[in-house]
Amino acid sequence: MAIVSPFRGIHYDGEKVGDLSEVVAPPYDVISPEEQSRLHLRNLRNIVWIDFGLEKEGDGPSENKYTRAAEYFRLWQSEGTLVRDRSPALYYYEQEFTIPGRGAFVRKGFLGALRLSAFGEGTVFPHEKTHSRPKEDRLRLMRATQAHMSPIFALYSDPPGKVASSLIGKAKRAPDFLATDDLGVKHRVWTVDDPAVLAAAAGQMRDKKIFIADGHHRYETALAFRDEMREKHGMREEAAYEHVLMFLCNMDDEGIVILPTHRGVHSLAGFTEDSFAEKVRAHLPMETRKGSPEDAMRAVEAAGREGKAIAWSAGGDRFHLVTFPDLPRFCEERLSGFPASLRMLDVVMLHGFLFEQVLGITPEAVTAGQHVRYYKDPAVAAADLAGGSVQAAFFLNPVTVEEFRDVSLSGHVLPQKTTFFYPKILTGLLIHSVRGDETLPG
Repeated sequence: MAIVSPFRGIHYDGEKVGDLSEVVAPPYDVISPEEQSRLHLRNLRNIVWIDFGLEKEGDGPSENKYTRAAEYFRLWQSEGTLVRDRSPALYYYEQEFTIPGRGAFVRKGFLGALRLSAFGEGTVFPHEKTHSRPKEDRLRLMRATQAHMSPIFALYSDPPGKVASSLIGKAKRAPDFLATDDLGVKHRVWTVDDPAVLAAAAGQMRDKKIFIADGHHRYETALAFRDEMREKHGMREEAAYEHVLMFLCNMDDEGIVILPTHRGVHSLAGFTEDSFAEKVRAHLPMETRKGSPEDAMRAVEAAGREGKAIAWSAGGDRFHLVTFPDLPRFCEERLSGFPASLRMLDVVMLHGFLFEQVLGITPEAVTAGQHVRYYKDPAVAAADLAGGSVQAAFFLNPVTVEEFRDVSLSGHVLPQKTTFFYPKILTGLLIHSVRGDETLPG
């Protein structure tokens, strides 16, 4: 059962900070070191000063980026830069964005406090593995600030759109928060605090399954923090620390966009385009065409409308399009070591067959960060290919929403860097306090 509660959000005071775009930021895990520095310089009250602070020479146990985050959080509240809503609310959230070649989209959802439950309990479903280092970083920040700074992005299924329609009426007025990020995405948030509306939305969410799209590390960190707080304060269903800040979005909404993450391979001894092509042709149809890596991306997208396809290029103004005319047989013969729910995913065919069986790149090497690079932008992959830092670039179609849901429900997880839900949810729009004395409405 998904228990979603309104909460008293902490947010920037627009009169204090002016343009909200100057003080919000992407999630910490997609911010490059260069962008981290740039955001710190952009505004002295940008949320990165708290959520993704810079380390300093001489940092130690008594003073470090986490203690500084706690001090900034306290100071910004005391000076009125951050204020807190008087009434519990859910926050209806729209993102307006454009995908080149595909048109304009509006993704609709809402921010609320979801009661935490461990994976495997039947309410919240992950789709990827997590690593310990990011979780330790987020846990130290949470201990210091006693707050969730960045919402987790999750999906639920609601074909009629009843949950959103119960909240969307508030969107007829001007938004309470408005920001445009560096990618040109427009973010609009409305505060919904009508008790009857909140009760209706919460009631409609109770039978939903929650699928984490982005933020697995933060969700597992919230579980660890909850367990620590239970040791200090006991298990109380209404306690704020029993909940996590979450953006909840209907996966049946037309605004859901999953983009592919492309690959490049490097440092492979003896790799040649001709030898690799010969090995692939021994098992699968492969067509060689003239064109750039951008042409390869367009070709694999077109072929993907008819079935599964992967394109690759080793440069030289040509690329190769690999197709799978008898997909079930191929997967049964070549990918039988993978669960049935994973075998027919483009990324599994790439890693499980082309990388592991043809190129000899083991899963352990991939996990260790060897031989494979990841690209959200195919143009960057093309530039690395032209510059010689990768030997070949591989272009994929994205996982579909249906594949994402089926794998999540199967109990298995997708390979690393499989999904890229676009756009990201901004950090700094709303903050959820999880102090030991905080409670939420039942």
